[in-house]
Amino acid sequence: MTDADQSYRLFRMNALTGDIIRIDEVSAWSDDDAIAKALEAAGDQRIELWRDGRKLAAISGRFGPPELHIAPAGD
Repeated sequence: MTDADQSYRLFRMNALTGDIIRIDEVSAWSDDDAIAKALEAAGDQRIELWRDGRKLAAISGRFGPPELHIAPAGD
């Protein structure tokens, strides 16, 4: 990770129960870059992308209730 990279947490969850299955660290240049990486990672599991206590995106898993939430850009 370079000085320009930012660290994000990608929570992989059971789409039906919301139980956390795994937490991945994601390195990205910006919130938009991190959200794009989270969208690529979406599959059967629900995914939430967080940075500094702020939820940037929530993407439902293939078998969960439909959801795609992307937070507005912060200051």
